Amino acid sequence: MLNHGINTYKSDTAFSAVKTAAVGIPLFIGAWPCHMGEGYKDVPVLATSFGEAEKKGGFSHKWRNDDFTPRWNLCQAMYSHFKLFGMSPAIFVNVFDPATHCKDLTETEYSVNDHIAKLSSDVIASGISIKAGETALTEGTDYDVFYRDEELIIELLQDGAGYTAKNLTVTGKVADTSKIEAKDIEAAVEKADLCKTVLGIVPDLICAPGWSKNPSVAAVMTAKAPSIGGLFFGKAVCDIDCSSKGAPTYDTVLDWKNKNGYTDENMIDGWGIAKVGEDLFDMSVIICGKIAQVDEGNAGCPYESPSNKSLAISGMVNEAGEEINLTLAQADVVTVNAGVVTALNYGGWVLWGNYTACYPTSADVAEYFICTNRMHDWINNTFTNTFWSEIDKPMTRVRIDSIINSFNSWLSGLVHEGKLHGGQIEYIADNNPAASLVGGKIRLDTSFASPVPMQQINMHSEFDVDTLVSALNG
Repeated sequence: MLNHGINTYKSDTAFSAVKTAAVGIPLFIGAWPCHMGEGYKDVPVLATSFGEAEKKGGFSHKWRNDDFTPRWNLCQAMYSHFKLFGMSPAIFVNVFDPATHCKDLTETEYSVNDHIAKLSSDVIASGISIKAGETALTEGTDYDVFYRDEELIIELLQDGAGYTAKNLTVTGKVADTSKIEAKDIEAAVEKADLCKTVLGIVPDLICAPGWSKNPSVAAVMTAKAPSIGGLFFGKAVCDIDCSSKGAPTYDTVLDWKNKNGYTDENMIDGWGIAKVGEDLFDMSVIICGKIAQVDEGNAGCPYESPSNKSLAISGMVNEAGEEINLTLAQADVVTVNAGVVTALNYGGWVLWGNYTACYPTSADVAEYFICTNRMHDWINNTFTNTFWSEIDKPMTRVRIDSIINSFNSWLSGLVHEGKLHGGQIEYIADNNPAASLVGGKIRLDTSFASPVPMQQINMHSEFDVDTLVSALNG
């Protein structure tokens, strides 16, 4: 039908705004006392603060057992990431299910003081039975039950039966994290694939503190890291076992690393246990926190190494509790000879080490430096993030050029900011044969160079005799 006059229409701009991939986002895997929080959830959980994480998963300082096996290891991760490093957000996958990872609380008597009985926070509040003498008490009528300061509180109500009781008898269930096995953690690693669809965020760091010193767990983490959701790249941040059965001293790190296969380009190894007061942190959570801090300081770009950045820790030990205070030469045995990240007290504690786990075996600069490797991941992830919406649209030269122009513009911006030395994406005809094109496939080639860490500065000095003579004879 004729529309007499002038008609105007808006067309899509042939230029896409680049959607940079998130960096410094850890996926922490393990157990938290969710019976103290919102209960068990079989999906990744996002938290942006310590308070939110505690509300969702509960909190306990019992991060590990006396034999150093992991207990509530996710509590260690949330404390480190939110409180020690002040970073946000973080994603958690909890494997602890109160319905299955528990044991019976046999009939136990607890004393009552000021109408309150205090139980271990491991006691699961739901389903407990309480008696005052021979009188069974009813929740909400005779007592309230809640968690406070890492204890389960039973508060007797003034108008209820048992208000004057001096002792209470309790039966029920107690959390038993010893029933969690390595295979449960390995299965949970696969939940990384759900992060994009459930949370809309893709993590780029996979961390299972306390568990990643198990070679089978580390292997599963490392296999998942370069294929999160089948599309995105990340890094497995793992711990070298520093127990008496592992590598308790600096000179045993390389041998344990090689014998147990902690040598992949998609893995960052850490050695040592950081101390903050009485709290002990696996090096993997320290690495995740410092990487997140450095990335955030660079506007979400991972071009800078986390090495030689200050740590708010008071010391470092092995699992036996023996102090580790490395000399610079000893630290270099760990970081340069073995390609493992550790901590160094050199006028203040710093994270120390630039290499991914593939060093010193790999000779590829794109693989062995943490910052160049992660930069490669980030550029690839950003491309996927930005141009996923182009999939299944008509394959035209205009559309291809739009992709190229948009990405080149973004790369040029990184060069201007000093985050790349140079970079470009291009369509090369020889790399796009007819068989590929008729199948709806195109190939774009991207090349770039990001800064490498300045690991060594050599300054040569000499005594200038001419200056001396001139000064004295002048």
